[in-house]
Amino acid sequence: MTQDNHGPRPVTITVNTRSHPWAAKEISFEQVIELAYPGQPGTGEDTFTVRYSRGHGGHGSGSLTAGHSVRVKEGMVFDVYRTSRS
Repeated sequence: MTQDNHGPRPVTITVNTRSHPWAAKEISFEQVIELAYPGQPGTGEDTFTVRYSRGHGGHGSGSLTAGHSVRVKEGMVFDVYRTSRS
């Protein structure tokens, strides 16, 4: 008998209208921001807002804040807004 050591099966999530494969069971606020704005780290002047929908059961939609994560599922949608003070 063989063991499957490949971890969770990847799902497809959508971040700011772009599809991304995601193999982990959870995704953090910081990981969602990196998918939304790859290679563009925020500055002290930036504020990010992350909202999600199509999530699991009683947590089907909501907001994600810094330092927190949420379980992902196939077809989950994330909207990330970046606001800069001028």
